[in-house]
Amino acid sequence: MCLTRHCQRINCPTNSIDCQSSPLRITYHQLNFKTNIITPAQIFRIGPSPVYSGDNIVISIIKGNKEGYFSTRKLNSFTGAIYLQRKVGEPKEFLIDVEMKLLRQGTFTSFLSRIYVFITSSKM
Repeated sequence: MCLTRHCQRINCPTNSIDCQSSPLRITYHQLNFKTNIITPAQIFRIGPSPVYSGDNIVISIIKGNKEGYFSTRKLNSFTGAIYLQRKVGEPKEFLIDVEMKLLRQGTFTSFLSRIYVFITSSKM
């Protein structure tokens, strides 16, 4: 099922390892910042909804961070954050894929956030 802002896997055949290891949901986000943003800056938070006692997440940037502008931090057992680590001196576009693996009741489920980051000139 695909909507404007996210796609969700409905079900998988029990014998399809590829399908079962693919993200349950892919969500798209667009973020805009000026070149004069103070760094490091928390630019995005991620976590499951709803949250249950015992939930635990692992977050990582799996694509789009070759230049090392971004990092992840775990804020608590069920919330993570993406940071812009260093100044971007000129207008630039990024597309980063952030994976959240949720451990809930002994089972891992994967979620993907595809984040478009636009850095625009701070000069008007």
